Order: sequence, then C-alpha cells, then structure tokens
Amino acid sequence: MTTNPIITELDAARIRELGARLGHADASLHAVNELMELITQEAEIVPGARIVSDVVTVNSRVTFRDELSGMLNTVTLVYPRDFSISKRRISVLSPVGRALLGRRVGDVAPLDVPGGAERRIRIVELHYQPEASGELTR
Repeated sequence: MTTNPIITELDAARIRELGARLGHADASLHAVNELMELITQEAEIVPGARIVSDVVTVNSRVTFRDELSGMLNTVTLVYPRDFSISKRRISVLSPVGRALLGRRVGDVAPLDVPGGAERRIRIVELHYQPEASGELTR
C-alpha cells in the first residue's frame, strides 16, 4: 500500500526556504528539485495540528524495512544542518529521507539509488512524531 505523502505546512515552508537557499548549489540541486516536486505535485499539505500520528514528519524517529534485503533501520529524519551518521539522523535531502517524508506506517515507498536502480522501503513503525507530542513548531 502506498499513499500520497502528507506534509505539514511548517515542513513544507521550511523545505521551500531550504530550496531557495540551496537551489544553486550544484551538489544538492537534484535532491532539492525532487523534494520541491514532491511538495508541489504529489503531497497533501496540512496544518501540523491536523497531521495524523502515523505520518513521518521532519524530526520523526522511524523504523523502515528495505523490501529487497529485509534489513530494518531506525533513523530520525532531519534537515541537512542536523544530519549525523553516528546519531542515525538522516537528511530530508537524502534518497531515504525523501522516501520517508510524508509516508504513513505501512506504506511502501520507492527509493532511488545511485545508478538509476529503484528499491522499495516499507514504513514499519513510527516511534516519535513531534506533532503527535504537541510540538508543532519543532
């Protein structure tokens, strides 16, 4: 099962700001463009207070499974400035981050990998979502 992504107004606004700042940086241009396309063409944008508690938002802690390998991973989805491999904090600009953003528990999302191959990840569990915890401005 895959649904269209659901993104909070605050996350959408911050991603647009990120796009405006990074839009001319060569290394991140493709990732920013893909994220902007997700927001403008695919996603449903909702107020943070109305987001359902099983949707991955920025600063959510989530477990997903690679459908090909079966491997489980637990990460926190963050903005690029908060990225940390050692703390398992992945950027919303990364392929996995873009695949997770706005997806619900149970969704299977396409994951673009280098070389043009496509894999799929399944959202298994959402351990923490800021909006569900009352943190609407995080």
